[in-house]
Amino acid sequence: MNLLELLLVLGTVIGIVDGQTIRVKDDAGKTITVKLACINVPKATNGLKQMLPSASPVVIRSTEQLASDRTVGEVYLNNRSVNLLLVESGNAVVDRETIQDCYENKTQYLIAEANAKNQHLGLWQQSKKSTWRGKLIYEQIPPVMSVRAYRGEEFFLITNNPNQSRLVLRPSVQVSRDKLRSLHNQQVEITAEYIAGTRPTLAQTACPLEADGQCMRQGDGYQVLSILPLKPNNK
Repeated sequence: MNLLELLLVLGTVIGIVDGQTIRVKDDAGKTITVKLACINVPKATNGLKQMLPSASPVVIRSTEQLASDRTVGEVYLNNRSVNLLLVESGNAVVDRETIQDCYENKTQYLIAEANAKNQHLGLWQQSKKSTWRGKLIYEQIPPVMSVRAYRGEEFFLITNNPNQSRLVLRPSVQVSRDKLRSLHNQQVEITAEYIAGTRPTLAQTACPLEADGQCMRQGDGYQVLSILPLKPNNK
């Protein structure tokens, strides 16, 4: 048996954990969690559920073993890489830091991402800006380790809608961190664009974990593109 055969796992999909992780029962009857290698899924999509319905027979080429029941790899359905299909459809982006783990298809991944971007597919659709009014709150990031410190959340907008949503705000080239700080506790109108942030790996940093055992995302929130202070009677 050669090395490639040792890295291959035959199995059947039994569930979807998130947009990048599946649960599989291998041919020995063991249940394993598989994170799709060489890609990132920045926000929740239905791409994986559509491509891998329950009971789909798959072949997994393992690229990293995380634990006895958790692995990272390329998932193949009908001889096609599901990882690559997600990139082609615009439901995922190439992870530049780990793409070498998928060296056989590296060029295909990069071409697929470029095509999806040029065609504005999925994640590459023209972004939509939104406008909100509410109170801007600045909360200093605590010096001790905490989830908020890890995520770098210090600016929030308490919206003026009945539900009073609490949006995480991020500075931008147009609106600096100092500008946001100067408007603490004031009513403002903002135009912002949602950014999904990134998810580091356990090998990169110590991090709080999601339920699926992956690091929490960092940097997600609404990037403020413009901001206007409101007069007290102009809410």
